[in-house]
Amino acid sequence: MSTASGYVTPSQIEVAQFVPPPELAPFVTQFYHFRCNQRRVRDAQPAALGHIVFYLQGKGTLRFDDGQTYWNDPVSLFGPGMAHAEFDIEGPFEDFGLAMSPLGFVALTGKPAHSFADRMVGADELFGDGITQMAFRFRVARKAGSISVREMVEQTTAFLLPFIRKVPADHIELIQTVSQWISSEFDPDVEAVFAKIDRSRSTATRLIRHYFGASPKQLMRKYRALRAATVLVDPDATPEMRARVESLFYDQPHMIREIRHFTGRTPGALDSDDTRILRVWLSKDNFRQLEAYPG
Repeated sequence: MSTASGYVTPSQIEVAQFVPPPELAPFVTQFYHFRCNQRRVRDAQPAALGHIVFYLQGKGTLRFDDGQTYWNDPVSLFGPGMAHAEFDIEGPFEDFGLAMSPLGFVALTGKPAHSFADRMVGADELFGDGITQMAFRFRVARKAGSISVREMVEQTTAFLLPFIRKVPADHIELIQTVSQWISSEFDPDVEAVFAKIDRSRSTATRLIRHYFGASPKQLMRKYRALRAATVLVDPDATPEMRARVESLFYDQPHMIREIRHFTGRTPGALDSDDTRILRVWLSKDNFRQLEAYPG
């Protein structure tokens, strides 16, 4: 395909992921560095955790499922995704970012996750001008070749640590319970999570929305669809695994609707030429980073 088409070949994508330093590990699931030399990039971003993203080169827009469109700031904060988003980027493009655990989003921002679900804001709204100044330093230094990704991880960690707020121990226990429930199976039973939490149903739902950005039923739908998509893009998936994925949904139209809602593409389109970046984020090697951090 021509570079004007928006399609991306695997050779034009570089993705590297980094384990966070131990002191940040309960709050951040991973750091990552992404680079693409394409002049124009269009693809989908699957529903995932909350992120902080530094834009080092290039510019573009992100359009959420409700039609809201955002231009990228020097550094942006995304809330937890409850639907896919479409991005349109003018490259070459490079970014550096981190994914926040449910505990991390609230501890670092001091805000309820559900109030930022499917939203993108300038990170300075929550972290002040210091994070914008750091973003500009990163951008200039990357252009000059004078800063490594490791150094950006170290500087970002040092910047974020003072923002960590204390979270009540019983809330941490609830986060762990919900995370284990989400990870327990392809199609976790919604009633099972309420049975594990020693609170009223309304209080449990309120706290789950506070940390995870959505109700248990919405979380179940999200992770069921993402896991199904991960199997469908896995070249090593067996026919039995694919059949199991199909059995998770009422029927094929239901599966198509759910996977499209959370990934931006129908099952049949997941292996098309314009979903190469989406497939990177849905790959089984990366999928564990979409999971809620277990505390």
